[in-house]
Amino acid sequence: MTLALVPGQAERYSTFMLGGEHYAIPAECVREVLTDVAVTHVPAAPRFMRGAIPVGGKPVPVVDLGSRLGQAFRSTAARTVVLVVTVQHDGQTALLGLTADTLGAQVHLSSRDVVAAPSFGATSNMDSFIAGMGRHGNGLVLLLDVDRILSASEMLAADEFAACAELTPGQPPNPSHLRSL
Repeated sequence: MTLALVPGQAERYSTFMLGGEHYAIPAECVREVLTDVAVTHVPAAPRFMRGAIPVGGKPVPVVDLGSRLGQAFRSTAARTVVLVVTVQHDGQTALLGLTADTLGAQVHLSSRDVVAAPSFGATSNMDSFIAGMGRHGNGLVLLLDVDRILSASEMLAADEFAACAELTPGQPPNPSHLRSL
């Protein structure tokens, strides 16, 4: 969800910690927060994919947000929290799991609390999903655009990997999980 702060109106954000840093996403994107959930590993998944979890009877891909943000931001927690968020890609709504070390509080940020995203240069893909920085208390939180954490092709691949996680070892695959070439 792209930042669209209306002057004079505060927007609610869900905050979380990852690798010792504070992050926030619009609270309206967060469908649920899961702790102690078993993530099914999917072989040959991209490095930033943790695996998949069942949500409402369907597999949801889980992004290792620490890996996605770069190795310097890898999770420092022994256990992680998974934020299940709603994302928009090509006019379609999908669910995506994002890992975090711990969940923080919900905060309200007004347009005067938010500054533009820093430029990381042309070689960084972080430009695409860092939406801005919010001033909160005595510190800053990085605001993430959940719709841009994965590109359209990465989201398609994540959905395919999540569908593979539904397969039980030793059982033949369900044809609905396979895409024709």
